[in-house]
Amino acid sequence: MVAAIAAKGDFPAAGRVIQRLHEAVRRENCNALDVAQVILTDPGLSSKVLRVVNSSFYRPRGEPVSTITKAVFLLGFEAIRDLTTGLLLIDEIARAAGGRTIIRDVLYQCLLTGSVSRSLSTVVGYPNPEEAYLLGLFANWGQLCLAAYYPDQYERATRTAREHDDSLERALGEEFGVVSTELATAMLARWNFPVSYSDYFRQPRPAGDRLAATNAQKLSAIVGVASEYAACAVDPDLAVRAQANGILRAAETMLGRRADDLVVAGERGAEDAREHVPLLRMAGPHGAAAHRRPIEPRADVASMPRAGVGETAGEPVLQVAATEASLNAAFEILAEITRGILAQENINDTLAMVLEGIARTGKFDVAFLALLNAKKDQLLGRLGYGDGVAEYLSALRIPMHANSGVLAEALLAREPRLVARGTSAMLVAPGTPAPKIPAASFIAHPLVVRGKAVGVMVAARGPGRPVVGASDLVVVQLFCNQAGLVLDRAVS
Repeated sequence: MVAAIAAKGDFPAAGRVIQRLHEAVRRENCNALDVAQVILTDPGLSSKVLRVVNSSFYRPRGEPVSTITKAVFLLGFEAIRDLTTGLLLIDEIARAAGGRTIIRDVLYQCLLTGSVSRSLSTVVGYPNPEEAYLLGLFANWGQLCLAAYYPDQYERATRTAREHDDSLERALGEEFGVVSTELATAMLARWNFPVSYSDYFRQPRPAGDRLAATNAQKLSAIVGVASEYAACAVDPDLAVRAQANGILRAAETMLGRRADDLVVAGERGAEDAREHVPLLRMAGPHGAAAHRRPIEPRADVASMPRAGVGETAGEPVLQVAATEASLNAAFEILAEITRGILAQENINDTLAMVLEGIARTGKFDVAFLALLNAKKDQLLGRLGYGDGVAEYLSALRIPMHANSGVLAEALLAREPRLVARGTSAMLVAPGTPAPKIPAASFIAHPLVVRGKAVGVMVAARGPGRPVVGASDLVVVQLFCNQAGLVLDRAVS
C-alpha cells in the first residue's frame, strides 16, 4: 500500500525534495544556501514557505522575511526542514483530495493537531516545537492517506463505523486489513524520518495521571493531547466541540502546566491553524465560518513576472528600465540585506542572500561571485547559486590579464558585460574547459569597493530562456551595489 501511494500523483517528486532536504541537513558541512537551494527548486513551495514564515507565529514583531536564505537563518536547518516537509506533504494530499469534503476535514484536523502541538510544546518546554508540529501533522496521517488515495473504501469504513457506533480506526482496519497507525509508520520509514516520529505510533502514550518527564514522553503526550483536542474541535456535533478545552484541562498533571495555560496554548494553536489555511491555499473545514482574507507575503518574488524581451533582426531589443514588479521585489530583498549589514550578520550569509536575490528577482538559473586573490592576479570562486555552480567555483582560477574571458574583461574595464547570446566557455580563458553551468545568456558585473575593483558578480540563464537585457542589468546593478556595501563593511 505504501509503494502504491508513493507512486501516485506528485509523491515521487515530493519525495525527492524531502530526501534532498534531509540529506542536506544531515551533512556536517551543511550551510544555509544548500538548504535554501533545495527549497527554491520549487517556486510554489518557496512562496508557501515565505508566507508561513511571515505569519504571526514566526514573526510576531520582527521585520518581514523576503528570502528563503533568511528564513533558514531565522528558523535553523532542522526547523525549516520540518516545516517544508509538512508543506510538501500537505500539498500532495490536498491535490489528491480533489476537493472532497471528507478529506478536506481530515486535512484540516491534521493541520490543527500540528499547530496545537507546536503551541503546547512552547508552554510545556519541549525543546523542538517544529518537531512537535510535524509529528502533529502525522498523528492522523494514515487515515488521511487512506481517505485521499482510497476514498470509496474510506467512506465505506466511515459509514460502517457510524452504523455500528464503532470507532473509525477499527472500521478502517476491517476494511483495509491494516490499521492507519501502521500505514503512517511505514510511510515515515520510507522517507527516512527520525525514529522519534515512528516511536509515537509504536509506543503507548503516558498515562494522564503521571507527569511526562523525559523529552520522548513529553513529545508523545503533547501530540496525543493535541490530536484529541483537534478531533473534538472539528466535530460537527456542538456538544463534542464543547469538550475540546476539557481535554486540555485534563492534561494538567501529565504536561506539568496549569490548565488555564494549556487552554490558552490550545486557543493560540487553533488561531495559527486558521491563519495558515489561506496561507497554504487550503480549503477550510466543511461548514466552517469564512476565514480571514489571505495574508499576502511582503515579497513573493518566486511568482513575480519576468521582464519580457523582444527581438529585432535577430538581436534583442533592450528595455531601458526594469519592470515595476521586479524592482519592487528587489527593493524588498535589498531592505532585508541592509538590515543584515546593520546587524553585522556573517558576511557569507549576507552575500548568500544577495545571490538568492539576484537569481529569484531576475529569474536567473545561476548566480555566483568571484573575488580577487591577495596578489590581485587571479579571480577565485567564492559563493554561488544554482545547479553545477559549486563544482565550477571550486576550480575557478582566472588570470587577470586581457583575453582571459568575459569575467576578467569586466573587472579590468570596471564596466559590466551583457552577453545576450553566448556560451559558458566565454566566462573563462581560451583553452580552459568550459564550465558545466547554464550560461547561454549572462551578465558579468564588476564589484567596486572604496574605488577599487575587487571581484565580479555573474547572473546567467540557460538555453531556451529569455536573453538578458537592460532591465536585467538594472536588477543586477542594484544587488552588486549592495554586495559592495557588504564587502566594504567587512573590511572597515
